[in-house]
Amino acid sequence: MGSDEEERLERKSEELKKIVDTCIACLWSFLVSLSGALMLGWWGYEYHPTNSQLWLVPFGLILFVTPLIIWFAIFVSYFCNFTGDGSSSSLHDPEKMIDHVIPTR
Repeated sequence: MGSDEEERLERKSEELKKIVDTCIACLWSFLVSLSGALMLGWWGYEYHPTNSQLWLVPFGLILFVTPLIIWFAIFVSYFCNFTGDGSSSSLHDPEKMIDHVIPTR
């Protein structure tokens, strides 16, 4: 009985760690995107009338757009691989790929 409760607590702590890691990753990507938007805004306010410091524009666009593209790719890949029973069936999973490459007898 004690081991069952310990196992449940361990699973719960692993799920909590996954949630915290996901939130931290989302926060970092939001901050990167926000810094790109702020850089573009600052360039538009400060340097656009003279068209100087043009290197800030592509740098700001890269910072602004890259996290959005990554979020889109992650969400699309999740929904394309969703099977409906709560699991995703993807050959990108190393264990499933090994099962397909090396058949077990």
